[in-house]
Amino acid sequence: MLPPVEYLRWAIETFPHARRDLATSGVPSVPAGELLGDGVNLSDPGALGAFARGVAARYSVPAEEVMPALGTAGAAWIVAAAVLGGSHGAEVIVEEPTYEPLLRVVEGLGARVKRVRRRAEEGFRLEPRALREVLSEETRLVVLASPHNPTGVVTPDEELAEMAAACAERGAFLFVDEVYRELVAPGTTARRLGANVIAASSLTKCFGVGWARAGWAMLPGELREAARAAEMHMAGVLPVMCGAIGAHAMTRLDELAGRAERLSAGKRAIVDAFVERHAELSWTAPPARAMFGFVQARGVDVTVGLARAAKEHGVVAVDGAYFGAGAEAGFRLSWATVGVDRLEEALGLLADGLGLAGAAR
Repeated sequence: MLPPVEYLRWAIETFPHARRDLATSGVPSVPAGELLGDGVNLSDPGALGAFARGVAARYSVPAEEVMPALGTAGAAWIVAAAVLGGSHGAEVIVEEPTYEPLLRVVEGLGARVKRVRRRAEEGFRLEPRALREVLSEETRLVVLASPHNPTGVVTPDEELAEMAAACAERGAFLFVDEVYRELVAPGTTARRLGANVIAASSLTKCFGVGWARAGWAMLPGELREAARAAEMHMAGVLPVMCGAIGAHAMTRLDELAGRAERLSAGKRAIVDAFVERHAELSWTAPPARAMFGFVQARGVDVTVGLARAAKEHGVVAVDGAYFGAGAEAGFRLSWATVGVDRLEEALGLLADGLGLAGAAR
């Protein structure tokens, strides 16, 4: 039986009904009509190839290394299936905390999972040294995200390259979920940091085209045939519509990025002030253009407080338990979808639900 993905189950049931959404971690969706107009052929049989070429051009990788997928989640499944194949019990290392689907997909494929910890006292960094300590000759795959979800912390490229080299010494691949990378290093990819690096992303989080499910994996040529087989097992043939929308959106990324920046203007200062204002709260501040961060709450029962905020005020943020945050109890706070004119109010009501000192009652 496949393991349940509790975070996605909760998110699908909760996010659409939130009156004040401090949970959704991506840019608000751009309306389909605004993006597509009347000039996109959604049934173009060559659209998936055009999409792959657009991705390749954006990130300066060979087009044959690009595998279109159903979002970053679909790319993660294809990658894991391609690397692990039918080898039940293969060793996979997954960071902790992590975005839950990255863990569940390898569990669902029968992997033997080891964890490498990101620690709050170290600013949630994942250093090459820590990875080397858990790598073994049996490791087939290492899975991490940069920028990290839920903290937004970025692993520098030089450290990713060092990790890739450590993996290569053991014949393992390094898989980087870089779905938020465009916010910190536009037009770049971890795929170029090592021959054994696999990267995945989509048009969802940074560009607001999640409704198209237009994602991709960038992977070494040696994995291409296995990835194609995995794709066929998952979807048979990907919808050409995803490719058509993706290919068109790739020609308008600058416009979409500008839209995202306009929607975010003025929000970060409000969030910084909120965290600073309440003595119980602290965080490792994410990059300036990030849309979320992980807030620790000393002496607060986060699970109870978030439930109260949702019930009494319609305010939703994400309990750190969904990411396996463990001792670093807290919550992921996102300011992506709440308008700047309503953000202060939403944060105040969240503070009230959490029972923070000085919250308005």
